[in-house]
Amino acid sequence: MDETTIDDIEQIKRLSARYNLAFDYTDVDVYLGCWTADGFFERSNAGRSYQGHEELRELLTTFPVDGRHITTNFIIDVDGDRAHQSAYLTYLDKANGFAVAIFGVYDDDLVREPDGWKYSSRKLAVDV
Repeated sequence: MDETTIDDIEQIKRLSARYNLAFDYTDVDVYLGCWTADGFFERSNAGRSYQGHEELRELLTTFPVDGRHITTNFIIDVDGDRAHQSAYLTYLDKANGFAVAIFGVYDDDLVREPDGWKYSSRKLAVDV
């Protein structure tokens, strides 16, 4: 693995952390900045998907649980300006003493844009 790839992996992990904090604190601008303009999100237990910044804004601002994201077990493969990431998500419900509200696995596609890595697709397979 060359140094460029290691830097890319670190940048993608930082994107995941930025995404988590932006979602948890409803920071719309930072959250949307984590996505390509046509970014796609799907959660297996949601009954719908979200595509593009307007729908992603709706997801963020109407999410019914106030909680905290914890993302672990990253597997990131970089191929030029594209990457794939797999990671565990544990989502804790603040109102319920930070009990686990969601546990699942992200399946992410990412694209390098001039201002950094962005999610083009995020699919969350929910186990709990």
